[in-house]
Amino acid sequence: MEPGATTPGGVPPRLPAGSHPHDPDGLGRFDVDPSYWPRAMKLRLFIAASYVVLVPAGLIPMSNTWWLISGGTLLLYSAAMYAIYLRFGVLRWYEELSPYADTLVVTLAIVALGRPGYPIWMGYFLIIPALANFHSTKYMLVFSLWTVVAYWSGLVILEAQGRAGISWQYPTIVSIMAVFMAANADIISTSNRNLREMVMRASVTDPLTGLANRRLMQAMLLAHATEPTRPLAVLMFDVDNFKRLNEERGHVEADTVLVRIAAELRECFPEAHVVARFGGDEMVALTHVNTVEEAVQLGERSLERVRQRVGVHLSAGVGVYPLTAATPEAAVNDADVALGAAKRGGKARIATSALRPVAA
Repeated sequence: MEPGATTPGGVPPRLPAGSHPHDPDGLGRFDVDPSYWPRAMKLRLFIAASYVVLVPAGLIPMSNTWWLISGGTLLLYSAAMYAIYLRFGVLRWYEELSPYADTLVVTLAIVALGRPGYPIWMGYFLIIPALANFHSTKYMLVFSLWTVVAYWSGLVILEAQGRAGISWQYPTIVSIMAVFMAANADIISTSNRNLREMVMRASVTDPLTGLANRRLMQAMLLAHATEPTRPLAVLMFDVDNFKRLNEERGHVEADTVLVRIAAELRECFPEAHVVARFGGDEMVALTHVNTVEEAVQLGERSLERVRQRVGVHLSAGVGVYPLTAATPEAAVNDADVALGAAKRGGKARIATSALRPVAA
């Protein structure tokens, strides 16, 4: 099964911005947990400071002038990036451009040493696997070519200064290794990303219907509670006489009916933030509306579509935040109560909660 695929009749639920803590932008990037960036930034500062200290200690033999250029650039650059992170958080432009700046600093260090074969060029290879967690094959290949150009530029500087002291065969091998390492890192990291995405999607997807599960629905409710926008309608659906359906047709047939209903509800709410399986034969759609009447009309059309396409009757209840409820969770409770009223009123119908009183 392809990453993110679901059972017949279903597609992965759309993951809206802010709906998952590991995917804050809703772009399907499940690679890095929130603790990564502060830890990575602190490590960067520690490495930069260590590099600057190693030269005066005599552990890295290099020219003082080039050391100031190389080590000073690394330290100032790292401190600036950390300050920007503390002020603004993770920035996409930093994610894109910082690896290129890192390779320039590594090249400066090679020039400072005057020894292209010094193990500090391994910094290129350390950067490549780290990048593979974030970027595509195209980006990785572009970056590997950048490292080759930077490395050879450093050799040209050393040659001009008469300090190269190394055959050109060695840099050629290093350059080939950089390109192939980038390709290999991308293959491995792509497989890991796909696996993580499958696990993440499974954590927010109902395995039978392919709809969102209650976890994702709760995340969406929380997002609306903290950042209210347009009124959010909660439409809760329940299959009429589902117990009898289970007894007469069997569980396999009843599950097939649920899958078909889920597919129809998804078609009824193409713009919904979430269509979720609430539990058992209950399903919930969260969608923006302007009025309670609009939500009721959406529900009525859904009941009629399912009756025509699947051949079963649904009952539905509607709650709308903030029109009938003070919080999104209260709107879910309103929809549940309204659903019970629809069941008691004869089934195959829709009921809604009363509007909240408007403060004077």
